[in-house]
Amino acid sequence: MQRTSTEVLRVTQGQAGTESIFGAYYADVPFVDRFETQPDRSVDVIIPIIHTNELWKTNLFSLYREIPIHKLLIGDGGCIDNSIEIVKEFPRVEVFDHRSYKTLGYSIRKLIESVETDWFIYVHSDVYLPPGWFDVMQRHQADYDWFGCPMKHTVMVQYEIPEEVRPYAGSQMGLKSAFEAGLGSIDDDYVYRQEDFVLADLVEKAGFKHGKIEDTFHYHQTMYKPTPWVRKVKSVNLNLYISPEEEVRNRIMQARGIIKYLQPNNPALIYEVSMSIDRLFELGELTPANWPDFKQWVAETNSKWLPHLPQQRPWKQRLRTMARSLFNVFFD
Repeated sequence: MQRTSTEVLRVTQGQAGTESIFGAYYADVPFVDRFETQPDRSVDVIIPIIHTNELWKTNLFSLYREIPIHKLLIGDGGCIDNSIEIVKEFPRVEVFDHRSYKTLGYSIRKLIESVETDWFIYVHSDVYLPPGWFDVMQRHQADYDWFGCPMKHTVMVQYEIPEEVRPYAGSQMGLKSAFEAGLGSIDDDYVYRQEDFVLADLVEKAGFKHGKIEDTFHYHQTMYKPTPWVRKVKSVNLNLYISPEEEVRNRIMQARGIIKYLQPNNPALIYEVSMSIDRLFELGELTPANWPDFKQWVAETNSKWLPHLPQQRPWKQRLRTMARSLFNVFFD
């Protein structure tokens, strides 16, 4: 069954008050090209990519539905998947070969230089636009010359939780007779989120065997559901594995990029530079030997940043790292 944009909006609401978007992500909707009915409002859209996620086509559907796209300008930074093949199925797409460029910023520059309309949209490949987005954005053209809107972050990842302390919970199998001796001790009072420990303890105290198996699994879902108590997810912390080589590159790009292109007039930027430099010392990329060279580069590139560089000498940074590691051992 295909749904209209209005019906998609209803899907995104889920149960009352949830504003769940996941139904819309996988809804079977017809392709709508707003340019066909409103070419007079059309704008170019730019997207630099090297890869996309499984919702790439869905996201493109939302762009064409919401935005009267004059041209969709794609910067191919060396795609490692089928993103280019997918986007070429859409109308008025131009793909630019950016595989020789080293940075995202330069790709964006070249895409903006290729824009033909007075106004343009820069959107990430992992963004889905809700109904009404373009109309609201366009109303603010008189207020700003470059502006954005807040994001509602949706997390769709699968990861394993190594559990060395707790019993495995969520999908368990048990022999009823293993519970008969101790089950009567459970009163209607406090057993709640610790039920995995309580049930395992009952079994073991009765002389039966509790265990963990490793040759199958289940999918656990962390998402909104109605409860007697208000539970609003405030944030999700994703602990990603990043190789030392990748982190060194990321930190160098972050610190040098901020220092070269921005002024030290924002506390968040100053903090980010300081944290990146600290981490480069921890990773061994910055050392007492090359620290003077880095400071010289700062002096030649944007000397206003010199007073905001970490003031401690590099060997003190090493001591601080060791102290923080020791603190984490005892207090994490």
